[in-house]
Amino acid sequence: MSYIPTAPDLKTEVADTIRRHRKSLANSKYATHSGINREEAGRFTAVGGALVTVQAVLAYVSKAVWGSADPVDGYERRIEVGARATCHGHGCTDSDFRRDDTGYFLLDADADVTAEAVLPYVQAAREWAQAHAEKCRAQAYTDR
Repeated sequence: MSYIPTAPDLKTEVADTIRRHRKSLANSKYATHSGINREEAGRFTAVGGALVTVQAVLAYVSKAVWGSADPVDGYERRIEVGARATCHGHGCTDSDFRRDDTGYFLLDADADVTAEAVLPYVQAAREWAQAHAEKCRAQAYTDR
């Protein structure tokens, strides 16, 4: 019987990304808690041939905690979650969709809980991408 690869579970991938970020902070004194990680959550082909991608987004942010004079311990390491969908078609007029959580999660919180929180936003982005792919007539970009 031949092996047919399937897409990895998004929740597991996001949780592993958070754990890798924690490990990089623990292993290097030069690592910073800033930046963005994107995990691919889907691809759709539009009617005209353009590619529509969906990504789960993790934004790492450090925020000052009021009342603390210590610059090291005076910051919270936060993770803000959301999802993006983008049409990469040449000439597409409605090419972006963005949905973000209004709250945040602490880096030290359970990675599985944080990963679970991103799933509804990714689902909304997938729904937008599917609907967009069904009606978008943009051509695939051929780098000309």
